[in-house]
Amino acid sequence: MKFEKLKFINIYIPILLFLTALIWKLFYIGARDICIDEPFTIFHAQLSVIDILQLPTKNEPNPPLFMLLLHFWIKLFGISPFSVRILPILFSTLTAVFLYLTGKRFFGFWSGIIASGMFILSTQHFYFGGDTRTYSMLSMATAAALYYLFSLIENPEKKKYFVALIISNFILVYSHYFGWLTVFIEVLISIFYIQNRKVIIKTWLAVFITILLYIPMFQIMISQFFISKESTWVTPPPAYEYVRQLEAFLNSKKVFRILIYLLGSGIILAFITKTGKEKIKELIMLLLWWLVPYTFMFLISYKIPMFTDRYVLFNSIGLYLFIGAAIGFLFQKIRFLIPLISAGILILMFQYMHTNDYAPRKVKMAAKYVHEKQDNPSEVIIYAHWADLGFIYYYDPELFKRVNSYEKELEENHIYRSWGFEDTKQYLERKNPHQVIFYQDNTMSMDPGNTIFNYLETNYERTDSAHFVDGIIVSVFANKEKQE
Repeated sequence: MKFEKLKFINIYIPILLFLTALIWKLFYIGARDICIDEPFTIFHAQLSVIDILQLPTKNEPNPPLFMLLLHFWIKLFGISPFSVRILPILFSTLTAVFLYLTGKRFFGFWSGIIASGMFILSTQHFYFGGDTRTYSMLSMATAAALYYLFSLIENPEKKKYFVALIISNFILVYSHYFGWLTVFIEVLISIFYIQNRKVIIKTWLAVFITILLYIPMFQIMISQFFISKESTWVTPPPAYEYVRQLEAFLNSKKVFRILIYLLGSGIILAFITKTGKEKIKELIMLLLWWLVPYTFMFLISYKIPMFTDRYVLFNSIGLYLFIGAAIGFLFQKIRFLIPLISAGILILMFQYMHTNDYAPRKVKMAAKYVHEKQDNPSEVIIYAHWADLGFIYYYDPELFKRVNSYEKELEENHIYRSWGFEDTKQYLERKNPHQVIFYQDNTMSMDPGNTIFNYLETNYERTDSAHFVDGIIVSVFANKEKQE
């Protein structure tokens, strides 16, 4: 009976959590169009391995590991939305398993259930877990590094934990530059064991090997931070953003407040019942694991803006584990409360979770509309210039695949990427097209005066237009002179 119980906890529950996270995300895999940054990643993942490795020196703000994995994934399964989103979803589902294993092994069964459950029910992780970018891999590597660090501290003689920590760190720093914040925390946490020579040597050696493995990227990383300092779409955060992002990790202000009340009540209860100090050190380590990098990213964002949901999201991994471990510790004297509190937190998270389109862009519908309105010969103007890849992904998938002749074929297909009013005006004056289809993707912040549209409205005759969800507008214009 005891063996079956252990088997259930150690094997069946991780499998159940994995399948729950996987199937749930798969059910929504096509609910959102390929959009925003995804087309950029998918397009460039089709380049050669050498070209992908060189991208960080050009226009890619992340290290190349995720794009390299996606490159080989695409060769096997193609570029359909279902195909390209399976890879990040697998990383996301593995994160749920690592959270459970860490919580269960080092803090108790319910700590693992709370941490893993909160992750699965997080709106942000549900969205970014299926986003074809590196963020789900960064979260997985953060959870893995925490598990293997605690395992190494518990048993520094085990070579497999040492090797696994190095691999986790490698994935961390080659997933995103912010992975180094987690590696730094590993060093900070190891100081708690300064008396244990084996722990210090193994942890610091793992970090040192990670540094050696990252030598080819250090100069690029430093350059990227200087670029971000001068030019980035992220803005310095207002003071309330520090708490707002924590609320977003938990889906709602209400969940955040209830957790504050719960933890506060737990501290009072632990004081009254004279709860022992066992696991206090580990709780502090968990707190530092997410709080230090989170706070650092907030403060440095006043100089180098970086405090936005997708960038800080990996910090929630430590937060979920801290909440699970803290509840297990604070309420250990009244154990029947722990499953009740766990269920309550997860029900609240579920109640405020949004599985609908987190950042909707009806690119597919807009591309179809362009096809329907296109009259030969006509020019398609795409503004802003970075919106072309998302549009082409649906407008002409075969063109999207031809990465080596892409620029040339855009021109041959009368598709122009606009950088602004002046270059677009010159292009139209040179071409003098029979028809212009103007595709705008969230351009108001770039061009508040809507100058390109106004120019077309003045010099052409608008024959049709359509507004799509979240800022995509398509307008059709006919050449007045050629109509006459």
